[in-house]
Amino acid sequence: MEKYILPGLIANASTLGIHWIYDYKYLEELSKQKSLLFLRQEKEHFEQAKPSFYSYPNSEIGDLTVQGQIIKWLYQAMESNKEFSKKDYSKLLYEKFKPGGSYTGYVETYSKKHVVTFLAKSLHIDTPKIPVMDNHLVGFAPYLVCKELGLDNKKAWELTTVYSQDEDYLIYFNMFDSLFDLLRKGSMHEAVKSVIHLGPVKYQIPLNKAIEMDNTNEFIKQYSGRACEIQYSIPLIMHILSHTNSYQEAVELNATIGGAVSDRNLLVGALYAQVSEIPEAWVTLVKEKIIL
Repeated sequence: MEKYILPGLIANASTLGIHWIYDYKYLEELSKQKSLLFLRQEKEHFEQAKPSFYSYPNSEIGDLTVQGQIIKWLYQAMESNKEFSKKDYSKLLYEKFKPGGSYTGYVETYSKKHVVTFLAKSLHIDTPKIPVMDNHLVGFAPYLVCKELGLDNKKAWELTTVYSQDEDYLIYFNMFDSLFDLLRKGSMHEAVKSVIHLGPVKYQIPLNKAIEMDNTNEFIKQYSGRACEIQYSIPLIMHILSHTNSYQEAVELNATIGGAVSDRNLLVGALYAQVSEIPEAWVTLVKEKIIL
């Protein structure tokens, strides 16, 4: 898991303390007092910063968001089972998130809907069908795991459809494949420019503006957002990648932006680790909780 997943999980854990603080002005002021990285979630920060969502109150340094946890679970399951299927993934998520399941942290809406659907089916209860069209970054969990295991995007897409039928994910999988390939040969900035045209047609304007605009907050205001949905988060991730020069700088810029910081970091970390070193002190801080 060292090539793609570990760098993403380290970045994810580094910003959990401020994850879902959307008040970027508050974060900018806080950053003048101390580093925004490797903090515990403190209730007072979330009360002062508005809007914000205090969802991981019991977290410790080195813990992951629920999306980071899903990546860990999926990697463990797929590494030991070469025949792992969509049905297996669906059951894995249900077993973790169901009432009384092994996971005791924050559960996002898409997982709650999945549990309801799974329960209704297993209990033969007739309920209205819930559309499987989530659009959060969780759809990239199968992509990163399959990338780590050397599996193709057909497999990643099969698993992604547990939560979503939005084919923009598959288009992005292919775009990121090209980006990873280019990073073996050149710089981050040139690689990002070279793959933008491979993204979904409907997102070409924000994706191109992500590279062109230097003012991060103005770019977010006009073309992106700070939330986890892919229409906001992927252009913002591309902006971060094209306006920083190292893994550390990218994670630090992302932290000041706010919002779904840690979930964006899953991709930011995985990508930047291909061309930049992860600070050894960061690895030491979190490796006991992250390394499988």
